[in-house]
Amino acid sequence: MEPRIVYLDERIAIVSKPSGIFVHPSEESRKKERTILSWLRNRLDQRVYPVHRIDRACSGLISLARDPDSARELQAALQSPRARKEYLAFSRGELEHEFVCDLPLKVGPRKVSRNATTRFQRLLVHEGFSLVKARIETGRRHQIRRHLALLGHQIVGDSTYGKGRINRWLRQEHGLPRLFLHSWRLSLPFGDESQPIEVVDPLPADLLIFLRSFTSDWTLWPGGNPAAIPIGEER
Repeated sequence: MEPRIVYLDERIAIVSKPSGIFVHPSEESRKKERTILSWLRNRLDQRVYPVHRIDRACSGLISLARDPDSARELQAALQSPRARKEYLAFSRGELEHEFVCDLPLKVGPRKVSRNATTRFQRLLVHEGFSLVKARIETGRRHQIRRHLALLGHQIVGDSTYGKGRINRWLRQEHGLPRLFLHSWRLSLPFGDESQPIEVVDPLPADLLIFLRSFTSDWTLWPGGNPAAIPIGEER
């Protein structure tokens, strides 16, 4: 799959990142792999500034700035209480309909404990697994993955915090392609704060096909977009 620009103006870009691509160069990327940063730079023929990052294995929305001033403003917008950063995740266990996890997480080389808050809403439950919408209110590394793992509800396909036996079974029996974590929705109070930027990136085809296979429901969410599900109501 290729990256896609889903929102673009003179100051920022919001890109749909496929799983498996780094946002920016790192030691792990071996400096020669294509990154979202290099892809967008070549696409726009200008320098761009990564502000918002997601894991390599995760897919979905990230935001980048087109100049230093916009990068500072975008960083402030992402940290604003009015920002909404929502993900879709498929995890083991039947989770509650709605709940908040505020377990602190250790960060940095010194493993300093920091506050972390994730709000969860269950969208679907099937045979001991749950599809959830996760809204992060802090930005700790691997926050959603770690919070669900600490609760005993590991995300399927997670090779770091997940259950290898379950992941192998889902790959063999239902074609689980990868980590089931997708950055699905961004709402940013950027520029005109009375009209935030709202972007939704539907569930990618590989995850949607797996979900339909696992549930045996091939009508599930045409377009991969569960946005129409009211709070407290499941499919």
